[in-house]
Amino acid sequence: MKQSFRFTRAALNDLRDIAKYTCKTWGQEQEASYIKGLFAFFESIARNETLNRDMSVLVPGCFSCKISHHLIVFHWLDDGRPEIIRILHEKMDIPQRLLDVMR
Repeated sequence: MKQSFRFTRAALNDLRDIAKYTCKTWGQEQEASYIKGLFAFFESIARNETLNRDMSVLVPGCFSCKISHHLIVFHWLDDGRPEIIRILHEKMDIPQRLLDVMR
């Protein structure tokens, strides 16, 4: 069975960094809880249950939505699944981070 969403390499790196930071700052239990919540949110994106913002001005075809202090940037694949492009903290330079991954 196909997963209902896909990640870019950059998004997987973002997820790894979020997990490490959360574990270091708040412990393993909070890390597990936050990562589980992110995956539930990715499923909500796949079911088109999130309030999405068009990011086409920065990256053609991209959308974003927010969970806690993170911005999930994604686009829709031809098979109807979202591909998570980046998972960025709200305090990051969002446009620059998106340009970095699109190069």
